[in-house]
Amino acid sequence: MIVRNGLKQGYPFVESIASALPICDEFLISDGYSTDGTFEVLQKLPALNKKIVVSQDKWPNTGLMALSEVSNILRWKCKGKHLLYMQAAEVLHEDNLNVIKTLPEIYPDTETFCFPYVTVIGNYKISDEARLRFCQNLPWLEATGDAWALSISKKFARSEARRNLKSPKRFLNLIGRGVEWRFASSMNNERSRMIHLPKQIIRYPALFRNNYVERCKGHVDYFGLPEFPKFIAEVEHMSDEEFVEKAVQMNLNRYPKYGAKYSGDFAKLKLEDHPKIMHELLSSKQKNYYIRDSIIEKIANS
Repeated sequence: MIVRNGLKQGYPFVESIASALPICDEFLISDGYSTDGTFEVLQKLPALNKKIVVSQDKWPNTGLMALSEVSNILRWKCKGKHLLYMQAAEVLHEDNLNVIKTLPEIYPDTETFCFPYVTVIGNYKISDEARLRFCQNLPWLEATGDAWALSISKKFARSEARRNLKSPKRFLNLIGRGVEWRFASSMNNERSRMIHLPKQIIRYPALFRNNYVERCKGHVDYFGLPEFPKFIAEVEHMSDEEFVEKAVQMNLNRYPKYGAKYSGDFAKLKLEDHPKIMHELLSSKQKNYYIRDSIIEKIANS
């Protein structure tokens, strides 16, 4: 996991760590030189649980691609046979842990696994996705793009293309499989599988309005994204209910190809659909993300 100024931006990074820690032999965390107390929180965790290793890495000025560059600094330090990549806004449901833990035994030859994710603002769903976040620790697999998933490295992709050029039959098969992937992919073969977990992994970009406004300001400062200043000015003085509606619409406008206009019973998650570790936060009257003693205790005992 990488994180920078998670406290100010309201990422449930401590809950994310606590949710995944029970199935990890080692949990590597890189702090991007936070200035809001996030690093001070992280520094305390290795003394509570020896699985946790905390470091700091400066984020390069490469826009959103900086996220994968920093993630890969950690990725190359991983020693285990398998990798699980968590983002600071994502929390595993407790019902998923045993399934993920036993996947290497169920599919010993499978190299990569996609999991189902849902992104929520408040309780409103804005997207359902499959993300490749669990894989064997193979040298050609790394974080890609803005670190939304793990994928093959550019070096490996180039070498495969060159290798297939030597054989017209293999080259045509590569092209054909690419077309199949684009239009009719099952995401399910001996090397890569889509796993339907008991519960979707939930992404929480906006738990509290104040934090989300700070997150948008951070996206302007870090990544220069032009659409956020107008949004910030519009929501700073809105009620919480108005803010959620506006934030949902803004995200749908940002990602028209990936968002979904849910309606009726499909539009919202019930409290019981969320990981138990999140229930207190989601029911809280607080206006900002805060670190709970119960979560720190859970980390100590995982």
